[in-house]
Amino acid sequence: MAAASQRGHHVIDPGAYAEPATDFTPHLNRMREDGVDVVTSAATATDLALFHRQARESGLRPRLITCSRWLTYPHTEVAQSRQVHDELADTRVATLVYWTPAHPHRSSLDGTSCAQLADAYEQTTGKPWLQPLGLAHALVEVAHHTLTTTSDPTDRAAIAHTLQQTRIETIVGTVDFTTGPTPNIALMPLAGGQWHPTAHGPRLAVVANSRTPHVPVTADLVPAY
Repeated sequence: MAAASQRGHHVIDPGAYAEPATDFTPHLNRMREDGVDVVTSAATATDLALFHRQARESGLRPRLITCSRWLTYPHTEVAQSRQVHDELADTRVATLVYWTPAHPHRSSLDGTSCAQLADAYEQTTGKPWLQPLGLAHALVEVAHHTLTTTSDPTDRAAIAHTLQQTRIETIVGTVDFTTGPTPNIALMPLAGGQWHPTAHGPRLAVVANSRTPHVPVTADLVPAY
């Protein structure tokens, strides 16, 4: 909230609710009173679908909706209800993007590209790629690098010391544990994304890349309504 306020946004908190939600009328009333046009939350897909339906019925039309509960997954992966799928099909939820098949990185283990990893996953599982796939692969790369370069792979202290000094190029880009912001933490630059409806289900589009210019923008940011 502090970051949003510093950028000139007026932030309101319409109050908490118990999950699963049954009625967002009080929250919607508050949002309409304050002229809310951007909504961010940590709702489940089911609750967000309910909010979306009641917002539409009440006349609230935010230009952007974000949700941190299922940022990296399409709603079809996190909710079984057909009603939820149908309600969220055209919601155009905005999100963060940390890995896609279009990222220009390769595995430090065997040179596999992002596109090849995603294709192999889809061919093997019959399911669409998901963002955590890249991070999971990068963790294996970090583990391999640490265990093969440490002075003693059977000593926990030696492994921890090596990890603190690790900086390698992975399938998600540079993983650097040497720069912080605190020990043993590696940060990743993020792109901006949005779920766009297609005939084959929701598609994650990259809509902003100011912090990741090496990642191509694949679509424009579209208003939620």
